[in-house]
Amino acid sequence: MRRLLVLCLIFVLAKFCLWQTRGFFLAKMLSSSHTPKDPPEITLTFLGSGHQFYVFETPDPAYVIKFVKFSRRTPLPWLEKLPLPSPLSTWRNIYLAKRANRLAHLQQSAALALQRIPLQTGLLPTPSLPPSITLIDKLGILHNINPSHTLFFLQQKATPFTDYFNAHPSESLIDSYIQTIVSQCRKGLCNLDPLTERNYGVVNERVIILDIGSFLPHSKLNTPIGLKRQIFLELLPLREWLQKHHPQHLPYFDACLKKTIENML
Repeated sequence: MRRLLVLCLIFVLAKFCLWQTRGFFLAKMLSSSHTPKDPPEITLTFLGSGHQFYVFETPDPAYVIKFVKFSRRTPLPWLEKLPLPSPLSTWRNIYLAKRANRLAHLQQSAALALQRIPLQTGLLPTPSLPPSITLIDKLGILHNINPSHTLFFLQQKATPFTDYFNAHPSESLIDSYIQTIVSQCRKGLCNLDPLTERNYGVVNERVIILDIGSFLPHSKLNTPIGLKRQIFLELLPLREWLQKHHPQHLPYFDACLKKTIENML
């Protein structure tokens, strides 16, 4: 009984630490481990994390750097070399292929965003960082890393759209949101995760797409019908959110969306 209580306590403490750090583990964002010898030249402060990135604020608070989480995407050499019977060997190959595909898709998505829709995502050319930088995690612990052993992207820092709209509701923000999605779709990119409540932000009264890891090129956007359908689908989350939280703005959204769709070639 005592052992069970100890195990439960350890489990609770582990979950508490995970909650306190927002799930940050340095090893998850390093493609290979290396401790730099040079003194750090830049300090970045932890802001948050998602399924794909850890987000740190730059010394200039107008920007953030997103570090890729490699924990579910890197190869596993030990698993590749492990002798397994045929059924388990098949499972291993499928599992390792999925990990590789996750990383490939994330890299492709971010590259497409930077090439085709930098304005709509607030992405800037990847900066050249010094060989040693300091990361400050949520608990204030300092981590010294070499940025060449990870993968990162520079993006404008934005206020979450829902927070901004709740404080400053306006028709111009609805217009900007719609035009951001229209521009993205016209560039031939679908967004597989167009959730209003976590993936869109506001910079200087302009809506940008925060999530850069869910874009996919699709040939259906080459046709007027396919383009209109995709725009409509990606705007549904905004409509649902407005209906729930700001129903007075719903008629304007519907009219604006209808006009946008009708005016498209």
